Amino acid sequence: MKKLIVLTFAISVLFIPSVAFTWGQATHAYFAKELGQGVLDSGEIYGATAPDIFNLMFDSPYYDYLVDQTHHHIIKMKLKARRMKLDSFAFGFISHNENWGADYTAHIKGLTTRKGYVITQRDLLAPKLRPQLQVILNDAGIQYASLIAGPLADGLAHPLIEAAVDLLIKRNEDPLIGVEIRDSAENRPAAVPDLLVAAYAGGLSHSMKISPEDAAGIIRDAESGFREIMIHYCEILTEDEPVAMSDMAEQGAALIESYIESIVGMKVDIPPDVLVEFLGLAVQQVEDDYQAEIEATLSYLKGRKEISNYLRCVQSRSFLERFIFCRY
Repeated sequence: MKKLIVLTFAISVLFIPSVAFTWGQATHAYFAKELGQGVLDSGEIYGATAPDIFNLMFDSPYYDYLVDQTHHHIIKMKLKARRMKLDSFAFGFISHNENWGADYTAHIKGLTTRKGYVITQRDLLAPKLRPQLQVILNDAGIQYASLIAGPLADGLAHPLIEAAVDLLIKRNEDPLIGVEIRDSAENRPAAVPDLLVAAYAGGLSHSMKISPEDAAGIIRDAESGFREIMIHYCEILTEDEPVAMSDMAEQGAALIESYIESIVGMKVDIPPDVLVEFLGLAVQQVEDDYQAEIEATLSYLKGRKEISNYLRCVQSRSFLERFIFCRY
């Protein structure tokens, strides 16, 4: 019984970092671009993806601290960005945040749903994935397959829903969104890693008892790795939808296999065709109502004074305007 309890706990912890997929970034980029209203350069598109830079560090002791900082503690970013003339990047960054931004409506309180929109849709999709996942685990001879299949379905349904919205954004709202994100990542300002270090390295060093140099290196390495992955993901988004879904599935299958192997110590083959099927289910799940949520969220974000004031700050020409709109 004790072994079973430990295994159940391990499973629940393991599948929490399902956000390690880079899926969902096209939606964030779309919001930032629409909010920028052509006032800002493409830096806000990469900035809108940047709060998830540390999501890929899910096996690191620094994961929890850094993800919390980039999703909740945005004042640090705004202060440093203003001084470093990286307002465009910071504008996208703050649109993503979980305090009140696009992640808030996705994960906490949706505009068309009681819970976050992604969370609501995840809960509806997961039961559709669970039976097939359990069959795969059973066929692989995995003990406690029924226990693993539930958390795996929950964890996988979250990024699948985000990927589905990305695909629909590209299909219906912005066919060039993949190209735009790829270009923004490839051409992001050289000072962006310096900004991230300035905003978050000091706190990381103090909180985790590591040297400032080590903290800076961790942040720089994370940004570099994330940037490469974003470029790869957005190359996928430039493809026709069936090809994009196939490539997403191949990427996702490899990650899920590594998750399961780290839990059970066995290699479990997740056929990409299964994930293509799951992506299709996710698209079906959201295609009828995602636009209502996107439009409501965009309207909500435009109404936030943090967004409107920052735009006015970027456009400020006089000292008085900067004093009024650039305060933090």
